[in-house]
Amino acid sequence: MTPAYLQYLHIDARPTLPSRGRAMAIMAALGVGSALISSLPSPLPDIRLSDPDILINARAVPLHAGLAFSAMVAGVLWLWVNRDPAKCFLAMMLTLAGWLAAVNTANDVINTIQASSLFGTIAGAKVYREMLGWLVGGLLAGAVGAGLTAFGTGIAATAIRRPEAWMPVVVVGAIAGLLLYPAALLDAIGLLFVPWQAAVAAAVAFGLTWQSVGS
Repeated sequence: MTPAYLQYLHIDARPTLPSRGRAMAIMAALGVGSALISSLPSPLPDIRLSDPDILINARAVPLHAGLAFSAMVAGVLWLWVNRDPAKCFLAMMLTLAGWLAAVNTANDVINTIQASSLFGTIAGAKVYREMLGWLVGGLLAGAVGAGLTAFGTGIAATAIRRPEAWMPVVVVGAIAGLLLYPAALLDAIGLLFVPWQAAVAAAVAFGLTWQSVGS
């Protein structure tokens, strides 16, 4: 007899998707869990490639954040969608690449806007540039990270390859990325990680169950 907790997670000998509502709830909860792990400061020193300039790890944006979220996504794909370890591993690697791309996109956009002459010399121009940099950086980074997550997920799951299935993931990621500004302002990165990872994970579940709902 299958234990109750395995039945709730919908773990069977063959991968089978749960209902859309249950899948979204489970993945949102798993996203909160991975986000709490992600919010822990990195024990590693800052790691940055010099040519090209790519940030790999920092105390506030640790590499293990990308690893935790990407491992969660790959694990769900293996449990519910596809038992091919190679495809699930590729999905994990692309999701991790999405994390790195998001971090560096935000960093580049913020630095570019803050170093610009936007708003000229009016009173508060520097504050406006900083706010705009964090908001635009978060928006674009959120979209990039979510987009690569959806793309990676599509390696193992054909259902999410449809535009109507993966576009909500990108939109949700972009909107949740706006929380980068208050997270930076309050020096509480969990304000970004928890809602972003939970929302994007739920949006991925929505995309994964598209075929089962539409069939």
